[in-house]
Amino acid sequence: MKASGRNNPCPCCGRNINGSCRWNDDTILCFHGETFSPPSDLRPGDTITINGKPWALIRRDGGFSGMAAVFKPHRERSKGVHKTDTPNTAQELLSRQTKRSQWAHILDQFHNAFDAAWDAPDFYTATPDELHSACAAITDAQVKAAALKPHLRTIWRDHDDLSQLHRLRVEAQLKSIAYIAEDLRQFQQNELGLPCPAAVQELLEASQ
Repeated sequence: MKASGRNNPCPCCGRNINGSCRWNDDTILCFHGETFSPPSDLRPGDTITINGKPWALIRRDGGFSGMAAVFKPHRERSKGVHKTDTPNTAQELLSRQTKRSQWAHILDQFHNAFDAAWDAPDFYTATPDELHSACAAITDAQVKAAALKPHLRTIWRDHDDLSQLHRLRVEAQLKSIAYIAEDLRQFQQNELGLPCPAAVQELLEASQ
């Protein structure tokens, strides 16, 4: 991989003072530093344009140091990839539209739950009330993730527009919530003496 330097700035953050950022045609590892850093407002699944091409943020704790934002090329799914049957009757069309609306609402609920978990404060500096709220938010996101995962293949197959709008973001969020849940588990186990919830272990294993 290429490394950032004086004559080779990072394509994401412009770092040119050291080699902390690395990249190739398939991956960008942009280091979180004080002077140079990837955009702070991006969440997993969001995209930015780098050198004229869209790249998607996969996670923020990548690289050997765990301090690099990981970007992958964002590839739009071809509209012709999924071939769905055309509804034969108005009733079938209405049924499909109703299901699509229901799934869209569920996906939005999951995005909102993930955002709440992502915004949880640092466990070690949080007040008791903040820690309680953080645990509740992360648990809620876990529950919604576990409920959504078995249906994703059907959603992407039957509703190509939802696949194009949500699939990359959902896949990144599922991986991230597993890591967030594992961080919470370790904190609870090491600091509070609580055992690992089965749901956390299941999500973590599924993300590997």
